[in-house]
Amino acid sequence: MATASMRRSDRVSLTVLLEASGIDSQGQEFKDRARTMLINRGGAVIVLDRELKPEQEIQIRREAGPDSEKIVRARVVGEFGRQKDGYLYGVEILNPEDDFWKIEFPPMAESTEAVARMLLQCSYCKSREVAYLNELELRGFEINRGIARHCKTCSVPSIWTQAPHEDEKQRAIRAARGHRTREPDPIPEGEEQRERQRMRMKTRLTACIRQPDMDDELAVCEDISPIGMCFRSKRRYDTNAIIQVAVPYSPDAANIFLPAHVVYSEEMPRAGLFRHGVEYRRVGPRAR
Repeated sequence: MATASMRRSDRVSLTVLLEASGIDSQGQEFKDRARTMLINRGGAVIVLDRELKPEQEIQIRREAGPDSEKIVRARVVGEFGRQKDGYLYGVEILNPEDDFWKIEFPPMAESTEAVARMLLQCSYCKSREVAYLNELELRGFEINRGIARHCKTCSVPSIWTQAPHEDEKQRAIRAARGHRTREPDPIPEGEEQRERQRMRMKTRLTACIRQPDMDDELAVCEDISPIGMCFRSKRRYDTNAIIQVAVPYSPDAANIFLPAHVVYSEEMPRAGLFRHGVEYRRVGPRAR
């Protein structure tokens, strides 16, 4: 998932069950089960127990949902490693009009003032949207675990909650925490970012901290703003360390991990913890 066209939307940590088919690197036809680890509007990182070559085409089909018979063509961008249940491949859907995931991804430019990003699902029709939450909306979610918002499909206000993984009890979370993604370029500095840094919201939301070659760690988010957050954790992260953070985080639902770097790290001796401040790193068309 490293091409420019595939970075035009947020990347969502979500399990979607798939069937992949095509011809493998040995010239053998196959039709195997697969699953996603990350998705965005135009592609995904999938787990597939089959050797493939970069740039080759495969077909993918969702195993569940009303469009389970729909098959789309995808291009293998590259291999990112291997887990117990298969190889990690970045794939790009060749026809961007296919709307394969049935998720609405807003323009990333709208996320400038957001304090949190979540994949939400309408409790009535099950429509899904990536939502950029302001402070009031995040506070409401923290209290009620749901947000009242207008549903374009239902045409009425409804309650939206975090979208769950598909078939999570059997297949979803077994290897998800072992994956690490590439880091984008650093966030640019400027007066606008520094001003938003001062507009922090106090909270006690659960965050998940992700770093290459280490297990994911759950942490407590103390405050959050559109460009960063502060969290307490048992593990110490070095200043300038590159990490990924998801907040709010739930192991049983979709999560959006944002690339970030540690601005400061301080010990809390009485609590046996460490406090960290991080800044998000800019992604999308405004990146430099």
